[in-house]
Amino acid sequence: MSLSFGTAGMRAPIGPAEHQMNVRQVTRISAAVAAWLAQQAASHPHPHAQNFPEEQGIGMAFREEDPALRVVVGYDGRYGSHAFATTAAEVFAGFGFEVLLFPTATPTQLVPWLVRKWGLDGGVQITASHNPSAENGYKLYTSSGRQLRDGADAIEEMINTIEPESVPRVTVRPCNDMVRRYIDDVVDVVHPGQADLLRANSDRANIRIAMTAMHGVGGRTLASALQAAGFAQVFPVMSQHYPDPTFPSVDFPNPEEPAAVRQLLERGEEVQADVLIALDPDADRCAVGVRDRGELRMLRGDETGPLLATRLLQGCEHTPVVASTVVSSRLLPTIAADRGWRYLETPTGFKNICAAAGETTLDYAYEEAVGIAPAPWLVDDKDGIATALAVCSWAAELKGQGLTLIDELRSLHRQYGFFIGEQVAVRTTDPAALVALWKENPPTSIAGIAMEHKDHGLVGSSDEGQLRVMVRASGTEPKVKAYVEFQGGGSEALLARAIADVERQLHHM
Repeated sequence: MSLSFGTAGMRAPIGPAEHQMNVRQVTRISAAVAAWLAQQAASHPHPHAQNFPEEQGIGMAFREEDPALRVVVGYDGRYGSHAFATTAAEVFAGFGFEVLLFPTATPTQLVPWLVRKWGLDGGVQITASHNPSAENGYKLYTSSGRQLRDGADAIEEMINTIEPESVPRVTVRPCNDMVRRYIDDVVDVVHPGQADLLRANSDRANIRIAMTAMHGVGGRTLASALQAAGFAQVFPVMSQHYPDPTFPSVDFPNPEEPAAVRQLLERGEEVQADVLIALDPDADRCAVGVRDRGELRMLRGDETGPLLATRLLQGCEHTPVVASTVVSSRLLPTIAADRGWRYLETPTGFKNICAAAGETTLDYAYEEAVGIAPAPWLVDDKDGIATALAVCSWAAELKGQGLTLIDELRSLHRQYGFFIGEQVAVRTTDPAALVALWKENPPTSIAGIAMEHKDHGLVGSSDEGQLRVMVRASGTEPKVKAYVEFQGGGSEALLARAIADVERQLHHM
């Protein structure tokens, strides 16, 4: 069994086999990707950007008269990432591509940002995101600046025909560091107007932010971006601030996991933080924590996502186009229907979300797994750094008014109803088989509520409100995910019963 594309590229344990990540496999994958990108460029040519700085390029600046295809290659701080990125870059160069190889481990979103900014023909990031330390991965972006969506089968077919020993490789010199350029662009998204500059700077200087990079590559970039945006009181969890491929303080480096953010919550209490920011290891996802009735707690992705949409789309001069997934909360479509936004719904994964409107770029997108695209025109993918800046800027403004993000969330609930939910994860060696069993024999009752199949999942109603349950196989890990949401009077006890019931039924199938 060879590697294949899932919901977010290829991910696998590092090892010597064909179904594992190693230099041999990265060589084959990159050769297939190079051939596929060349085919795409021939059939769908696009203009290259004209604003390449003169100091960039490999031996010379990019020039419009040079017909070579152009790609960027980045990597995270995991075991093997630098070697795999160098391999990919050298293979692209061997195929005649002009290659920008990042000189250091950087956040994933710098790849789609640069693809779009400079009109490149594609980009690759070597990363396994939040997967365990023994794994790595290969994420591909096309000339649109979006994740690969439609060409996966063709690339996988080519991979199986390639002998790595016959693939040409050419040495590539790393380019200049692009982090500062990215920070300049992303800080512009939250730059206040001239009339609000003094007030915004004062508000941002007064808010206290605790942050963690989760042993990943986002620490330097997030700290620098916050500083550039005017936030003076930023307190990192230093034990998790720098890249460490062993992830020594977390068993599973996913900011959705309560155990993974334990040190962040402790740091937040220690410094009396107003806002908590937890990036995943490749920094494209951002979990947000806030103070609620005096206690710090992490917001769910289904709380942050709809909430931030109301802020960023406020005063939009055109009809906003927003997107989310079938497993995400019903709160965003409810808001969109009320406010006249165009709402689009897709299967899970940002490769699907960002393509929801075809060639049109969305105005905002999110998925429940703490992934948000707050500025798709800049990064047409999820972006944890931009999300953190948007959240902290709003929180600072609210603090200046004596309010909090929780006040805004409660205002949404008063207007649109109370939405509470939770994800249930069941690890299994065969997720597809377990999901098939669930679909073949769906429960007729959950937590005492009669359920029926509707809109890709199970839905049931009681006097207290409506229960919705969605079950799917993870596209990046060996587990089944169940999404349970209750919309109604805020019955947390009912939700807890439903979660326990779903988990019990999955375990007994």
